[in-house]
Amino acid sequence: MKRFEGYLLVSDMDGTLLDSSKSISEENRSAIERFVAEGGLFTLATGRIAGSVKRFADVLPIGAPAILYNGSVIYDFSTDKVVWQRTLDRTVMPVLEQVMRQFPEIGVEVYCGSDPFFLRENRMTEHHRRMENFRRPLTEDMHQLTDPWLKVLLAWEPEHLDEVESYVQQFSDHFTWVRSDDKYLEILPAETTKGHALEELISMTGIERSRCIAMGDHLNDLEMLRRAGVGVAVANAHPSLVEVSNRSCKHHNEHAVADVIEWLESQV
Repeated sequence: MKRFEGYLLVSDMDGTLLDSSKSISEENRSAIERFVAEGGLFTLATGRIAGSVKRFADVLPIGAPAILYNGSVIYDFSTDKVVWQRTLDRTVMPVLEQVMRQFPEIGVEVYCGSDPFFLRENRMTEHHRRMENFRRPLTEDMHQLTDPWLKVLLAWEPEHLDEVESYVQQFSDHFTWVRSDDKYLEILPAETTKGHALEELISMTGIERSRCIAMGDHLNDLEMLRRAGVGVAVANAHPSLVEVSNRSCKHHNEHAVADVIEWLESQV
C-alpha cells in the first residue's frame, strides 16, 4: 500500500495554488507529483469554468473530478464531462432584474453554456473578460439565455459590493450568495457551495472524510474547509477561514500547497 493511498487533497486555485502571477510554482507542482506518486488523489475546487481550468489541469496529475463554478459543477477532466451539477431556478431572473435596477452600475455575468454572457459591463467585468479571454458579446436580454444557469457573477468595486451584499439578504432563502473575491459577489443555486460539492466528491471517490484535506483562501472556500476532514487556510486567507480551519499554511506566494504536502509527509 502506498503512503498516501486513500487520501484526497483538494485545493482552491486563485489565492491558494496559484501565485500572484496566476502561475503554479515548480515547488507546488513537484510536491503534488510526489503526493500522487505515493497514491494520493489531487484535484481542484474553483469558481472558474472548465475552459479556464483546463490549461492548469493539463499540467497537473489530477486524479479525481474537479469542483467548478464554486460548487455548481463537478467535472471530470479525464473524460471532459460533467459528472454532477446543480442549476439556478429561473426565479433568479426577477431577483437579478431588481438588483440591476437598484444598482445600475453593477457588472453582471451569467454563466450558462461554455462561456459567460455579459448582461452589463463595468471596469471589473472588462478586466475579467480580458484576463479569461471570454468571447461572448454583451447581451442585454437575460430572457434570451435558454441554457441552464449555473451561477451569476456580480462585479463592482468592493465598497459598493458591500452595499449590494446587504441589500440581497432579503433573497437569501432562495439562493446562495457568496463573495468569491473582494470585487465579486456570486449567486449560486440554493444549498450549493464548494462544501456541498465536496461531500458529493467524497462519496464519488469513496475517500474517508478524515482523509480529505481541503485548502482555500476566500469566503467561497468556507464551507469546503468546514466539511473536509482537515481544512487548511493559507496565510493570506480571509479571517473567517482561519476561524473554521484545522490548520494554517504558508502564503500562496510561498508555495502553500507544497507546504501542506510537506506537513502530510511528516505525519503519514
